Amino acid sequence: SHGYARIYEKYLHKHKEKKLNIIELGSFYGNASAAFFFFFKNSQIYSADINPDMYIYSSKRLENFFADTSSRSSIENDILKKNIKFDIIIEDASHMLKDQIISLFILFKILKPGGFFIIEEVDFPERREDMRINQEFPDLKTILKKINNNENFESKYINQDEKDYFLNNVDFIKFYRGNINEFAIVKKND
Repeated sequence: SHGYARIYEKYLHKHKEKKLNIIELGSFYGNASAAFFFFFKNSQIYSADINPDMYIYSSKRLENFFADTSSRSSIENDILKKNIKFDIIIEDASHMLKDQIISLFILFKILKPGGFFIIEEVDFPERREDMRINQEFPDLKTILKKINNNENFESKYINQDEKDYFLNNVDFIKFYRGNINEFAIVKKND
């Protein structure tokens, strides 16, 4: 219903048969994870959400667990400490301004070379006031556009090491519009 599938297909089809590690942040019931399960038949699908008890699917290739993407410590303790490198990371969690930024910049280091980091509804913080209450601009969309334009940016939500790592390892950043909202695809250098 989002209209993202046609673009996902463009980037991910050639990886369809590979054995990948894929994580979706903000899995809710797990419907997107189930779609990935059937599309990537040889891959392990991880789902992280603040309400993991709502997840309705079960399989050896599906792992569901708690993670709060609004919390730096939760990202570190509940995701990074699993010591898993991911081929694809889909950020579909809270869509809050701060959360989108910290998810990308903290988790980019566990994205495998050549991997994709997808940020769904990247336009929410600019369009919806409730997605930025008590949070400071720039939002992630603005940051990514500045990177594409070789402009400097500052964000109080990330540290210099995270910023440098990202800038030194990003291959490309592309923006797309689905049926209603925008999303971004970020590829890590090979």
